[in-house]
Amino acid sequence: MSYFRLQAKIISKKTQSAVASASYRSGEELYSERDEEMKSYKQREVAPVSFILKPDHAPEWTLDREKLWNEVEKVEKAWNAQLAREVLIALPVELPEDVQQELVQSFVQEEFVEEGMVADVAIHRDKEHNPHAHIMLTIRPFNEDGTWGQKKMRQYEFDQNGDILRNNKGEKVFQTVPSTDWNERETLVKWRTHYADAINESFKEHGIDQTVSALSFEAQGLDQIAEVRLERNEYQYVKRLEEKGIEAQTFYHQLNQEIRKKNAEIAQLNDKIVFLSAKQKQADVQTVLHRHTSDVTSQLNADYEKSWHFMKGRLKENFSFDAVHDQLQGLYRWEERKVEPKQVEAQVTHAILNASHKAYQEHKTSFVKQQGFDPSNFRSLFTERLDAFETLTDSVKKNQQTVDQVVSHAERTYRAQSLIVHKTFNDLFPDIEERYEHNDRTVAYKSKVLTALQTNDLKAIPVAREVNHHLQLQELINACEKAEKVSEQIRIQALIRNKLGTEKEQLIRDGSNLNAIYQTSIKLNTAQQLIERYEAKAKQMEQELNTLIWETFPQAKEKLLKDVEQLPLEMKTDLMKHFTQQNKLTKAPTLKACLQVAKKEQSKQTMAYHAYQTKPDARFAERLGSQQKSLSHFPTGRASTELIEQLIDQAERDQHQAQHKTPAPTKLRRKSKDKQLRRELGLEFEL
Repeated sequence: MSYFRLQAKIISKKTQSAVASASYRSGEELYSERDEEMKSYKQREVAPVSFILKPDHAPEWTLDREKLWNEVEKVEKAWNAQLAREVLIALPVELPEDVQQELVQSFVQEEFVEEGMVADVAIHRDKEHNPHAHIMLTIRPFNEDGTWGQKKMRQYEFDQNGDILRNNKGEKVFQTVPSTDWNERETLVKWRTHYADAINESFKEHGIDQTVSALSFEAQGLDQIAEVRLERNEYQYVKRLEEKGIEAQTFYHQLNQEIRKKNAEIAQLNDKIVFLSAKQKQADVQTVLHRHTSDVTSQLNADYEKSWHFMKGRLKENFSFDAVHDQLQGLYRWEERKVEPKQVEAQVTHAILNASHKAYQEHKTSFVKQQGFDPSNFRSLFTERLDAFETLTDSVKKNQQTVDQVVSHAERTYRAQSLIVHKTFNDLFPDIEERYEHNDRTVAYKSKVLTALQTNDLKAIPVAREVNHHLQLQELINACEKAEKVSEQIRIQALIRNKLGTEKEQLIRDGSNLNAIYQTSIKLNTAQQLIERYEAKAKQMEQELNTLIWETFPQAKEKLLKDVEQLPLEMKTDLMKHFTQQNKLTKAPTLKACLQVAKKEQSKQTMAYHAYQTKPDARFAERLGSQQKSLSHFPTGRASTELIEQLIDQAERDQHQAQHKTPAPTKLRRKSKDKQLRRELGLEFEL
């Protein structure tokens, strides 16, 4: 079974030679200009597999191992300078050798080379049970022109007006900071977790039912003692005895047996601890929830207090955030499916009656017939339909008043309940990012976690360090669901409109059923008006998704993100859906991968649209304008193949060219930016 290993160390000029280190690991003779001698070591039983990978902007001479490390030793003048970083990784013995090499190459390319390092890799397989790779990495970055860059840079301090601070001597105040994050502990942790992910993905692809972890048992949340890894000879000796049914008496094997017994005892003890702590946690959640409920309700103004009591009486014993949320969503659906269409129908009916009356007065017989009126009996039919219109108007007005009243009560109560949920959750998980503190797209998830804490549903309770990750995904999922919904409504109404348009044309050709023509004309125009309303909602959702895309891919170049904004809403939704589905805590999908999925989804829609065009209903849509005829499959438009390919190529280029990460903004700037973002999205509560 594989064990995980990734460790890093520095090769220092003080005690080591970069050329000698490269020679020893690659098995290649190299001349050291600093020592003026040839570096050569005993040949290995199995020749190492060695290769060099470099960023696109690094000069070609970096692919020459001897020149590379001699140049490194020349540019590092200090006697104790850091020459290189060596990363040692163990290769999974369950994978074939060619797959092991692919794993190493892809990992090195993604984690080191694409970050701006030149990587000199040597894979050693001297011992069959211990394949591993040595990765020597340059520490100094390269500039875009291929020259050596700086290891450190100045970071100036600014006052409240944005001016550079100066000391008493008038000198600018600055701190010397690394130009890269390659020496940070967090970066090493990232490499370890990404390598573990890469191994696990490779296991999955090759049908191997195993996983490895970069974390210690403690970091994984496992209250266990790690067993001692046996040396090769002892391991084989223990296995031979086990096959004979004999218990080995070696020291480390016996120690592992004791560790297994202790782990079993710990597991039993943890079951009891979990039971007791769950009871205590339940009481804590109830206490915090009660405190914030009292705090919020005591500050409600008259309107909010009235709405609170109204919804409490409406929902009775089931008065909670989830119940209010479900009630509000039900009201929105009622308004969208019943009230709003009737409202539009009344407006359309009024317009048709007005237009028909005007056409009758102007003796436009053809138009009058197309709206379902008989010119010879126009007045009596018009009066009858006018009475029906007035009845419809009264009904619409009454329903609208009812829904407005109930929705306003539900919305106020929902805001108050949301604030209680946010405050309670933020107290229990104090380390969440500020932008999620009062983000309405995450409130339903927060409520679900609070319920899980109260019911001791451990699977639904996130680990504290993963909370921000879950909140980000919930925000994106929520936005994608809303965008999908509005696109689907446009598509459905477009299909209804096309079908009604075909029916009306047939009825007009027959000319016998005037009432059917009139009713179909109302339904047809109502569908078109609803399309326009949903298109307005789609534009609003598009702005929200644009903001989230910029936020989700902060390392992408500004031009690329602006071009992505030009994609139709459906493609952006597919792009973000893929991001949420493939996002892992330690590694998220690239913008290029998301664009490729969006392209594939649009190709499917194109095929479905071509199939639809052969149907009779589609012929009515073909006679409409270019923006209207394809709404049934491309509700907010279609991106050209050239544009998508261009975006994918640009995303790939940006990914390879990214050498320096953008310095993180100060805490103050980040907070003000997040606050401004929440205001723009209407996510702050003002009761």
